[in-house]
Amino acid sequence: MSAPLRQLFLLACFAGLARATVVNVDFNHLPAPSSFTGTAAAPDAQGSSAVWNEIVRQAWEDTVDSGYLRDSSGNLTSIALSLGINGSHSNPAGDQERNGGFSPLMSDYAFLSSGSNALVHQESGLISGLVPSNSYDLYFYGQGDKFTGNVFRGQNTLFTLGSESKQTGWDGVSGGNGALLEGIEFVRFTAVADQDGKIAFTWANVVAGPGGNVAVDLDGRSSMFAAFNALQIVDLAANAVPEPAAALLAGLGLLVLLQRRRAA
Repeated sequence: MSAPLRQLFLLACFAGLARATVVNVDFNHLPAPSSFTGTAAAPDAQGSSAVWNEIVRQAWEDTVDSGYLRDSSGNLTSIALSLGINGSHSNPAGDQERNGGFSPLMSDYAFLSSGSNALVHQESGLISGLVPSNSYDLYFYGQGDKFTGNVFRGQNTLFTLGSESKQTGWDGVSGGNGALLEGIEFVRFTAVADQDGKIAFTWANVVAGPGGNVAVDLDGRSSMFAAFNALQIVDLAANAVPEPAAALLAGLGLLVLLQRRRAA
């Protein structure tokens, strides 16, 4: 199937679903998940009423397969997330950002464990159901509960899209300083969905030096753990394009016109 026909087919499949402006995902932990609503780092017209998709996992589970996600208005979209994990964890009294009303968002998370602070464990993620060739801002939150104290401290995360890698960190305040800051609680990428409407990424624990995945760990200590608290997907062109049904009709009209020209 050619790229234009593939894009038209995807539009047809998703014509009945909303074109998402912002999609929010919060990774939660059983048995008592903490639910977050409202605005985090990404701008969102829904403000304090912004809806978040809760993905709840037990302590030791190895995959996430979200199904269709809802946008921040609560409308069902074509967007889905699949992700490799090692499990989930929660600590409402941890070192991660809990102030400023962000405890429900940051106190529980999916995690990876390499088994050693000298070894890297990496897993893949895939966001699908996006608009082909469209640009998105992606906000990845990665801050575990332990940055002080015992040997397990230093639970930040390295996220990679294509050839670009960015690591989260820690603001040095146990419980946080009440703010979500880029390069600390989260990192942000601008990415373009491929012709199938997909964006792939990886995430890993941060290990510095030879055999590691970074030259310098921003939190000052390599860790066997990586945390993934949340994800925000922002459509950069959602307000400048037709709704899916209108786009489908336009695409069908263009296809008919091209066929007529070829026949002539």
